[in-house]
Amino acid sequence: MPIVNVSPADRAGFLGLVNAEIRPDRAKTNAWDDFPVILQASNSDWQLVFKTEEGVIAGCIACLIREHTTSCGILSVAGVGSVVTHPDFRGKGISSALQSEMMMRLRRKNIPLGVLWTDQPEIYSGRGFKAAGWEIHASVTELTISEPLNDDFSIRPFQIDDTQTVEDLFNNHPYRTLRLAGNSKAYYEMPGTRGFVLTDLENKVVASVFCGKGGDFPQYITEFAGDFHLLLHLFKFVHEQDLADQVLIPAGCELLVNLLVDAGAGWMALNSGQWVVIDSASLLKIYLASGENEPPENMEEPAQWLGMVGQDGQPYPGPVTLAVWGFDSV
Repeated sequence: MPIVNVSPADRAGFLGLVNAEIRPDRAKTNAWDDFPVILQASNSDWQLVFKTEEGVIAGCIACLIREHTTSCGILSVAGVGSVVTHPDFRGKGISSALQSEMMMRLRRKNIPLGVLWTDQPEIYSGRGFKAAGWEIHASVTELTISEPLNDDFSIRPFQIDDTQTVEDLFNNHPYRTLRLAGNSKAYYEMPGTRGFVLTDLENKVVASVFCGKGGDFPQYITEFAGDFHLLLHLFKFVHEQDLADQVLIPAGCELLVNLLVDAGAGWMALNSGQWVVIDSASLLKIYLASGENEPPENMEEPAQWLGMVGQDGQPYPGPVTLAVWGFDSV
């Protein structure tokens, strides 16, 4: 079979193909800089390549499986990415074959949900991927904060020694990815990402923000943690540093949206990605075990589980609330 896992001998070719296709020639970062976890060698079980009879890597796909805290308990989600076909082999069904093989392997593992991010959703609709979920993109350009930052607090750049404290703050979000050891450090050290922390009189980190995701999400705050009222000051600070004019706010942070609106921010709701129900039986089992008893009528439709953004631009939550943060998108 031409579809195989990435071997040590294939790694350079795999990374080279991904980088050539998803990063422009003048990009300041490489694909492995911006996606350090899904593309790392330890994730090779979920990195596939399509090889010709001559051993040429003609296409590839990868996914990162992580558990997420949700409104109905912990769910496993497969984030799909690096779906690439070499220009010389396009139009031969290689991408479709890779997608089908990955979906088959995920079903064997009983993974309930999959998600990807793309500006060409029609390419993946045949595998059941559809717009679903929701997140808020709020402006931080016109924030008016009535009270200045108390002298007990100060803002400084994130330092790698802050990683554990910042990760602990991130883990206070009710809905989030359960990252494995080392994942947060890999994200926080991405080239092109700028982080800042707010500390108290004892130099304890009490809030944090990160701008950008390597070369992705320019001018976006992609992760934040800590007291929401204090975060407004960090948001204003990074905007004044010309590092961000938007903040990506996943589900579960509605209070922050309210605070931002009160401070003069505009916002819009967007679907959180292209989702697919991979194993509806596993999803239903977890849902019912949480005490719920009214599953969606069509359990294969991701929007009936996760909700979506309506034609009026408003988010309509579904029976399962799930958040994917910027750093955890692949």
